[in-house]
Amino acid sequence: MVFGKEHAGEWLAKTPVAFIGTISDVFRDSSTRSIPPIDSYKLRFQNIRTLRGSIVGTEFDYQQRGRTGSCLLRIIQNVDGLDAIGGEEEVREPLSGSTYLACTNDGTQVKALVELDNNTIEYLLQLSKLPLGWYRDSSGQLESPWQYSHAKHVEWYNNERFATIEKCSKSGRPLLSTTDDISLSCEPVKSTHTKQYQNPDGDGVFKLTVSNNNNQPVEVPALLRDSRSKKILWEESIFVITDSGNHFFPAHGHAHDVEPTILQPHEKISANLDTLTLHGISWPQGGWRLRLKFCLGNKASEGNYYYFTDHHEPIRKKAEKKKTAIAD
Repeated sequence: MVFGKEHAGEWLAKTPVAFIGTISDVFRDSSTRSIPPIDSYKLRFQNIRTLRGSIVGTEFDYQQRGRTGSCLLRIIQNVDGLDAIGGEEEVREPLSGSTYLACTNDGTQVKALVELDNNTIEYLLQLSKLPLGWYRDSSGQLESPWQYSHAKHVEWYNNERFATIEKCSKSGRPLLSTTDDISLSCEPVKSTHTKQYQNPDGDGVFKLTVSNNNNQPVEVPALLRDSRSKKILWEESIFVITDSGNHFFPAHGHAHDVEPTILQPHEKISANLDTLTLHGISWPQGGWRLRLKFCLGNKASEGNYYYFTDHHEPIRKKAEKKKTAIAD
């Protein structure tokens, strides 16, 4: 959907791959007979400036619901996990010659377009330097997704090690980033007991891998570890974005003395995390593909799995009692 410039910061804060570009060509592909209809396009961009992630090429797929000029109700996914009706949004067609913020999860298909002017572009250039989910309010104060965590008091936030780092005005969490040399990937872990049409992608466990792609050791501020044992604190470092907001793993908030992790040249480290332990997700009813965006500082990786209520709900009821999401 094409949004007004007032939504630019909101979209950039939750998008792992985003760029500013001027549309040079609009090719309309097809339209469904659904109500409302879904129109498909090919968009070609020029004068591209990448804000997050990386893209290849200048041509992208794009879909939007509703006929140009009609109005659709806009559902707001609040960062605290609650949905709200955001009023009506007029359906606007992407226009050749106009400049937009283009948001995409995979670098190939544009999920949303936001109209821009020069002032909004400057604002986005500054905002793009922040980790995913972070933004500055109208007074310039930093706010982070961690303000909505279930952990109300986190001791390590006041660690002297982070004294000079900017912090979230609501939670006090330091602004911790990842460099361009670091990549994050995820993949679902197959269940040992696969049932056809019920859990083809497993039972919500994902293998997360953080890689150093540099020939030199790299410090990863956003990936925290215990200062004494050097154990990686995955649940203290990673949160998840879904359509219903930001979500946190159960062991977050229990660490005391932490430090950034250092990865050796081309080193990779992994952990299996059980997403059925996450707080605040709107779990599907029936059968549905659940999409999750794992965030570590400036990096994100999107995964999905088929959630079948009759199969996964009993497993989730047990998982929500766990004190950690780390799975064997």
